Amino acid sequence: MIARRRLLGAAAALLPLPAAADPCDRREREWFTDRVLVDQHGQRRRFYADVLAGRSVLLGWIFTSCTDSCPLLAARALAVVEEAARLGAPTRLVHLTSDPRRDRPERLKAWAARFGDYPDWLLLTGAAADLREVSRRLGQQIDEAQPDRHGTMFLAGNVPARRWARIRPDMPEGAAALQLSELAAAPAVIEAGACAS
Repeated sequence: MIARRRLLGAAAALLPLPAAADPCDRREREWFTDRVLVDQHGQRRRFYADVLAGRSVLLGWIFTSCTDSCPLLAARALAVVEEAARLGAPTRLVHLTSDPRRDRPERLKAWAARFGDYPDWLLLTGAAADLREVSRRLGQQIDEAQPDRHGTMFLAGNVPARRWARIRPDMPEGAAALQLSELAAAPAVIEAGACAS
């Protein structure tokens, strides 16, 4: 039995150690939270780990019963990320609903189908408290009782570079895509000291 423990201990010593957690990642995970939301396909997504980490993103807020600004915002965001991808900066598009009571996954999926099929587009719903907290962390206030009271500004981020910018939805599509592609091209922060609080 003792020989077996020594053998197992020696084998374990040969296994690679897990990489040390990036202090920047830990700090960002705590800030953005890993609240669990649900995408348009019914998949549960931890907000930081599954939606943001390691990606360039363009975020916005919509609700599916909106008939004026939300369809325009979705079409504009899709045009911007498609142009950014053409410029060599593939970007995840994320829309969070401000109306989680009505916007269930199947409704979000049907709504998105009206606009096309961008391959990396997530529409997120979930518990109202989780959506409020995620939105608050992104500088946006939402109220599910008044879903039309959400902002229209896009939030663009290069998560590995720890760089964020707001993009006006009325900015010319090409200029917005260029801003997004320049943001996506920023180098990742790899020094833990570079992001210490």
